[in-house]
Amino acid sequence: MADLKPTLTLTGTQADLGATLSLSVDDTLSVVSPMQGVSKVTATTTGADSIIPPSANACRYVYIKHTGLNAAGSPSGADKVEVETADGTAIMELKSGEFAFFPHFAQGTGLIQLEASANTVQVEYAYFTRA
Repeated sequence: MADLKPTLTLTGTQADLGATLSLSVDDTLSVVSPMQGVSKVTATTTGADSIIPPSANACRYVYIKHTGLNAAGSPSGADKVEVETADGTAIMELKSGEFAFFPHFAQGTGLIQLEASANTVQVEYAYFTRA
């Protein structure tokens, strides 16, 4: 068993947001195998080509980041990445540089697939099974 220690900090000024924002939360998450450390995959316009993590009846902590690069390592411009369920239902959309970290549980297939809005997009990801 291992521990993850995520921290989220949100800050903003009254001028930007209408009220000052200062929020910070952290936690210690116990995780077990299977897990996948930080890796890269190329998302194409066919979601089934980029599936993370594999099927399991388990809750996993998932990290996904749009790197802003295409498969050749050049800037991907305005291309977005849709994060979808196994049946192709979009659950979020990431623009260049955006990321997500979330607990994911889905019975049965439980797959997460990545689909580029156009061209290809390099995506960084990791997942860790909740203990």
